[in-house]
Amino acid sequence: MADISAAGPIFAAGFVPFSASGWELLFLPDIHNDELQRAGKPPVYHWLPNTVRLATKENGDFKFSFLHFEGVRSGDTNVGVTGDNEVAGGLLGFSTTAAPPAQVLDAIQQQLLNAFRGKDDKYWGWRTPVAPQFRPAPIVANHTVITNLSPNPDGSVPAPSPAPSATLAAGGTPGAPPKELGNGRPRTIERILAPLGIERTMPRTVPLSRGYRDSNLDQWYCNLQGQGDGSVTPFAENAYSGLVGSLPAALIWSSFHSGTGGISVWQKMKMRVWSPAVHIRIRGDWDRIQTHLSAAAHAGGLFWSADVQAQFNYMRQSGDIEVVVEVDTSLPNADKLQESIDKRSDLVFQKFMEAAQKVIFDPPPFQEKPAEASGGFLGFGGGGALKLRVDMTHLQLNYEETREMAYLQDYPISGQMEGLYDVIKNDPSQEKKYFTTLYLADWERKVTRIVKPIVNWADPAKKWVGEPVAFMSVQVGYPNTQGTLEWDGHLFQSADGPSASWNTAIEMKAAGDVSNAPQGWTPDKTFIKRQIHFTEPPSALENPFARIQVEEEVVDLDPGDDGRLVSDINLEVRADDAGTLSLGPITLDVDLENAKQIVEVTFQALGKRKSDNKEHEPVKFSWNFEDQAQPRNWMLFTGDRDFEARYQYQVHVIVKGGLFTKGMEWTGPWTQTVASGPIMVSVPTADDPANVDKREVPPFITESMLPTLAPTGTTKKITAGGPPATTSRAGYGLPGSTKSRDYTGTPPSTSSKQETKPVYRDASGWSITPPPTRSRGADREEQAVAVFSGFSTTPPREK
Repeated sequence: MADISAAGPIFAAGFVPFSASGWELLFLPDIHNDELQRAGKPPVYHWLPNTVRLATKENGDFKFSFLHFEGVRSGDTNVGVTGDNEVAGGLLGFSTTAAPPAQVLDAIQQQLLNAFRGKDDKYWGWRTPVAPQFRPAPIVANHTVITNLSPNPDGSVPAPSPAPSATLAAGGTPGAPPKELGNGRPRTIERILAPLGIERTMPRTVPLSRGYRDSNLDQWYCNLQGQGDGSVTPFAENAYSGLVGSLPAALIWSSFHSGTGGISVWQKMKMRVWSPAVHIRIRGDWDRIQTHLSAAAHAGGLFWSADVQAQFNYMRQSGDIEVVVEVDTSLPNADKLQESIDKRSDLVFQKFMEAAQKVIFDPPPFQEKPAEASGGFLGFGGGGALKLRVDMTHLQLNYEETREMAYLQDYPISGQMEGLYDVIKNDPSQEKKYFTTLYLADWERKVTRIVKPIVNWADPAKKWVGEPVAFMSVQVGYPNTQGTLEWDGHLFQSADGPSASWNTAIEMKAAGDVSNAPQGWTPDKTFIKRQIHFTEPPSALENPFARIQVEEEVVDLDPGDDGRLVSDINLEVRADDAGTLSLGPITLDVDLENAKQIVEVTFQALGKRKSDNKEHEPVKFSWNFEDQAQPRNWMLFTGDRDFEARYQYQVHVIVKGGLFTKGMEWTGPWTQTVASGPIMVSVPTADDPANVDKREVPPFITESMLPTLAPTGTTKKITAGGPPATTSRAGYGLPGSTKSRDYTGTPPSTSSKQETKPVYRDASGWSITPPPTRSRGADREEQAVAVFSGFSTTPPREK
């Protein structure tokens, strides 16, 4: 016996499934198992996977990951974003395998041995002491397809992918490289979409008119990669990955948490199998065959191979060609095998074509390439052109052959990625291995600062209107990877307008990416330095109603070389932060009645100046009868952020005298208060005990002016002196009272019998009753009374 070896599985002998641990395998015997055992060699059994499953790592974890991402990103917060953008979806990645684990494969193989040990079946029986061998079935092609989770643009469900043996619309053949477009680029998009059953009729990004939120992913977007030609060994793995929109992402997440995976993978394999010993006999009259083909010939005598096969089948039915296929009837199930072979007319047609190629056709030499078949069973292509010979051939077709024949058998399998649900259900902590969430708003962050000036710019025409700020400056610093601060800056000026602001941004670095980072710095913090640059304030002579004091021309709001470390996004450069005291309007709580009355108020901030630790300079305002309705304003810029708006004021009252009389004045105590804003100054009266200084009216009653007559009894002289301490406010010509008191404290008589005496009144407001006389009686002295009856410009009447 010639040396015999295993050739390959025989499909016609049937297949037997065995399973263990949830895995099921199909087994096919080798076509030479009987000969191998008779030669003392081990039989061979070929196994085939029956499902597609998730591949696993060495530690048993699945090779699966699902990254759910979502984020609201904007140009203000994220690098590389224009406007506002909302994104949601998922990134899926996994690997599949058709091979069971090694221990499962061993258990299943042992089941087969137990089932066929000692059996005399020609192909399945194990009758020798030599242990059988197990091999995976030879796969010559594997086309993988993965679920399409998005509907067609019109809402319909995508049609199933065409089988690898079907002719593609582009005219290619399965497994062949993608055809190129006119510009030479591969048909990448078409090749991806064609297996999914999607026509490229619209973009897969969402148009704005569809009403979705602005996003660069359609909510039904689905683009899963990895389908197409797969591995031809079941031990290998096929990897898949894809990007999906928000709705497929939700479906994937839910399906893997509810029992079965929502992703299905198909592997449409072709395996090389053998037929049993077959006797083929073909007989025919070449004259009749050629005459028949000539009658059906196309223009120019050309035939396509599909046309030739159709004519062959017709001639076989009409009897012009006699075909006999004989199968060894001693084989198990020989009747079914006979029927199976008869149905495979391509076996017979192939033999006919080998003979016809030499006799009646004149094409290029025919080369049999079964593995590249598109239409014929053994590989005769569907696109070849044949031309009839012009001359007639007169002979008989008589072909006989007994042989084992190999052919390609379709073998599709699929799977739904089962198993992950059980792992998560048994141990919920395992979920984080496979399902994670990425928040895109945290990715590629910017460190943004928005700076706004808060200042009441001075009116160029009236410097005392507004704040005397020339300009404001701001600098924002952020460390580079070496820890050195890099600065960006901006100036604010009055010409910028009230809506002025400044934005600056830099990419946020991870803390670990910055060496020698500044102390206290974290990735979300920046350094800021703000300054206020003041103009020269107007002098006191420019406007008597306003006083502006600037103690430091340049104020550092964030002192130090590096300024201040902040995490706030919105920042201000506020003029009030320069230690400001602002009083206004400043008014009096009294009304001046004539031009002789003047009130002066001195204001002074409390505390020490920051620059030289001296007291703050005081300012003084004056009110008179003509301008008393005009409010006063006082602003002080100390340059000290810790300054408290505490101040004191003192009131000085002046009453002017005449040419022959002197006026009067008094000064109230210092009054301390706090807070900026409006204030009404309390003007003290002359009789206020708290007055620190009081200059009284000069004497105008002399000894020679005293009365000469006095009543019998006790007398009281009028002596030179000022107004009494109990004199009312009206006594000094200020509003508040209509009564007057006498100098001695004795109220004037109200008796109707009392003689009415004329009153002489001085311009300063003092009068004597009765009028003084230079004659003096010897027997009595009349008491004279001096009272303050108010100012008057009317001279006293003569007696």
